Amino acid sequence: MGQPQSKPSKPRFPQPGDHIYCERKGGLYDHHGIYVGDDMVIHLRGAAKKLGELPACHKCGDKRVENGEIAKVCIDCFLDGATLQIFDYGVPLLEFIARKRGTCCQRDSKPPHEVISTATDLLERNGFGPYDMLTNNCEHFAVYCKTGCAASYQIVRHIEGAIAIGPAGMLAGATVAVACGVSKGVRKTSSSW
Repeated sequence: MGQPQSKPSKPRFPQPGDHIYCERKGGLYDHHGIYVGDDMVIHLRGAAKKLGELPACHKCGDKRVENGEIAKVCIDCFLDGATLQIFDYGVPLLEFIARKRGTCCQRDSKPPHEVISTATDLLERNGFGPYDMLTNNCEHFAVYCKTGCAASYQIVRHIEGAIAIGPAGMLAGATVAVACGVSKGVRKTSSSW
């Protein structure tokens, strides 16, 4: 029995305050950010993305902002040719269990203006800490902006896959995730299930 498949979010254009994501490296991982309106996204970048300045973009123009690990870029630069997905919040437990990790969360989202305010504040003060794939990645950032609790469900997915396949692997993966502190220290949480 393999990893549950993602039920894609309903096709729609993102609204300000939405947590958006897209696949990278053929689905090996997903990249996450917060859509803040005006075709702009605030996201946490990994080390490979920080090595140099972002390439010039006529759409971003003077709206682009980079502050250390966090950047505000146009949606086209964020997607980099990938398909836009919208991360769902407040999903029921059974749906959460059935869906691919890193696509949804049981927690409820804050109102859009609070989500945008949080993302903007973190950008302005570069206040989310250094990027770390396991403990402080782009999904941690986006979930934190939406809920106030940083978590990376796709990391849980990878731990589950590494340990075993099936329900026993899901339980063992969740246990390891909690033990390893997969979530950021802003407010510890590994998942909401």
